[in-house]
Amino acid sequence: MKAMSVRCMSLLVFFAFIPFAGADDKSEVLDVIQAWADLESNLVAQADLIRDDRIQIAGGIRQTNQKLNLEVQVMNHEAGVKAAGGEPTLKVRIEDPIIRVYGDVAVASFIRLFNFAAYGKGPNPPNKAWCTMVLVKEMGIWRIAHHHLSPA
Repeated sequence: MKAMSVRCMSLLVFFAFIPFAGADDKSEVLDVIQAWADLESNLVAQADLIRDDRIQIAGGIRQTNQKLNLEVQVMNHEAGVKAAGGEPTLKVRIEDPIIRVYGDVAVASFIRLFNFAAYGKGPNPPNKAWCTMVLVKEMGIWRIAHHHLSPA
């Protein structure tokens, strides 16, 4: 009888902590997404948050080669900076995130607000898009495995 009580108590304690583990994972996933947004002007640093096998869908194009995608993004950014005569000012905001965690996989849906002002020019109106990300946790680190962006 006493052994059964100890087992029941152990199970109750175990189940009491399950929701908190998920809450920590959700917070960690949101931190990665926010870091991704904050690093929009530093694409090389942003790439550290992304898996090598990431699939990105944006602008009607699916890209499956992360290394080549990064090279193209950096090339386009550098050409834009050169054409504008300097680095643009930009801010990416994450709004209304919904995050679901399934073990070591997380699915996030959010609105991405993107404000951009070219060097020496006035601001542009915000750009709004729907985003979905799939993140995978390996060795305790969440990284972006899939990213889909659609105009809102």
